[in-house]
Amino acid sequence: MRPVIPFFSRFPSFKTLLGQILEAYFAAFALCNIGGFSPAGILSAVLFALVFCFFSFCRRQREKNAAALPRLFNPVCRLLAVLYTLLYVAAQHQNLTGGFDSRLFRFGFVAATAAGLYFLFAACCRALMLLLASRRPRLSTAPLSGRQKALCFFLLLLCWLPWFLYDYPGVMTPDSLSQFSQATGLTAYSDHHPLLHTLLFEALYRIGFFLTRNVYMGIAAYTLFQMAVLAGVETFCLSVLSRLGAPRLLLAGWLAFWGLLPYNGIFAVTLWKDVLFSAFLLLYTLCLLLLLAGKEPGKEGRFSRVPLFLLLALSGWLSCMLRSNGPYVFLFLFPFVLWAFWRKNRAAALLHLAVLLLAFLVKGPVYDAFGVEKAAFTESLSIPLQQVARVVSEGRPLTQGQESLIGEVVDVSLIPEYYEPSISDPIKALVSYNNAAYLENHKGEFFRLWIELGLSWPGDYIQAFIDQTKGYWFPDRATLTVNEGISPNELGLAWPHLLPGQLPVKISELLLKMPDFLPLYGLLWSIGAYTWAALFLSAFQFLYGKRCFLLLYLPSLGTILTLLLATPVASDLRYAYPLILAMPLLATLPLCLTNGASDNRPVVISRQNV
Repeated sequence: MRPVIPFFSRFPSFKTLLGQILEAYFAAFALCNIGGFSPAGILSAVLFALVFCFFSFCRRQREKNAAALPRLFNPVCRLLAVLYTLLYVAAQHQNLTGGFDSRLFRFGFVAATAAGLYFLFAACCRALMLLLASRRPRLSTAPLSGRQKALCFFLLLLCWLPWFLYDYPGVMTPDSLSQFSQATGLTAYSDHHPLLHTLLFEALYRIGFFLTRNVYMGIAAYTLFQMAVLAGVETFCLSVLSRLGAPRLLLAGWLAFWGLLPYNGIFAVTLWKDVLFSAFLLLYTLCLLLLLAGKEPGKEGRFSRVPLFLLLALSGWLSCMLRSNGPYVFLFLFPFVLWAFWRKNRAAALLHLAVLLLAFLVKGPVYDAFGVEKAAFTESLSIPLQQVARVVSEGRPLTQGQESLIGEVVDVSLIPEYYEPSISDPIKALVSYNNAAYLENHKGEFFRLWIELGLSWPGDYIQAFIDQTKGYWFPDRATLTVNEGISPNELGLAWPHLLPGQLPVKISELLLKMPDFLPLYGLLWSIGAYTWAALFLSAFQFLYGKRCFLLLYLPSLGTILTLLLATPVASDLRYAYPLILAMPLLATLPLCLTNGASDNRPVVISRQNV
């Protein structure tokens, strides 16, 4: 006989109800403030009712699953909510003041909005965590066959073929043209753009040109190589995910993500080092996954891992060499790789260290010995230069010594004219065209100047940092996304336009404008949305999965962290492409690598079956 549950026991206590009403009120306040809705309008009441119902639903679900919740479930959700709230308020605080002039009222509006956002984010994190934990798909046990892998590879190339034909021989921006100039001997080699990438482009260009005696076919040879590498790495990723048990429907979705999302196709035919860097960093992450999820090598299996170690070393070294922040990403990873592998697979940790040391050796003494020109010192000073320029642009009083020191490098009166909050190139150009050598030769003095101004005007420094980096941690559409064809140049290269007429142009314009008017789809063009998703997925993996696999989130997140230290642009899709390219892997891991036992949840894979 079923027990009789008193009717009123279904309702929360008065204290719980009062707290829920207050949380819903602040959440509705935050939504009205963010959306610009009038508090006197009926929509504010509708928002309050909807939020209250949502909070009630979340509370019931949490109470229903209380016995099965991980021990740290609530603290982790609260921590995520705090982090999301801080990031949102930091990026948008100037728009959340209610239009008041009084500092007290402005602060009150921002604080109330922050409180509402915290309650909303906390509830959403809890609800989504519970939803994912309760509705995981039944996983597959059949790996991809050789024919299926080949099909995935050629489907990706087929999806990108229209972009190749439209942008033939490949998208070449000023960066690409600079490397073309070096590859063809018009200018000296420089590591401003990674030398290894320039040499790779040169080798493929010369092969294509030798076979066809056509400059554009030479360029296309590199483009086709890049497309093949990218498709190969993505197919390998799908193969590994299938071995983990990812459902076929999910794999098809990720195939469509890589193949049909316009910027993935455009990047596949764009001559940038960022594309190959992203591909090899994903490949390195997959090698780490194979080592973490594979069986321990015994006497028979010890040598079977040699190819995997070679792939790990090659992909790691190429990742370090193909972008200037690559070695620093690997430096960030080193203690975590050491922690993950030192006891069970010390060779992997030592190999990571060897790759890192080799990269620094080549970029340092080896390049010096061959007289390779290094990138300008100012290229690493985007954030400090922007912060000092912000102080000057705001008209803050400088001491005679401070103004004199800055004046040794640039005309102080020109700084407000050149300063742009979201891009450091104008200020770096101002320094480079004047007296950058003085800055490089007096690093200590300028470091003290930077510290002094930061202590005197911390608000300006914080705002300059926010304006320069917020595109990577705040969900908004990237300001810089893709290019097309060959940029105007003095090298004699022109865009051949294999697909003539206005129809291809109009189709391209429509595809690239869709994120501006399609809800949710626009989030796929937001770097900050990918960053938030990666943080949430890593938290879910921490709560419900095997925590050693948190290491696999760090290469992509480490790339974002290095951007926060030296990004020249506040929001450029290509700089964060390693995170975007790896999102199918990061989003699938929590579904497959769990602590819970399941009859159909494989957690061990071997290299031979991949």
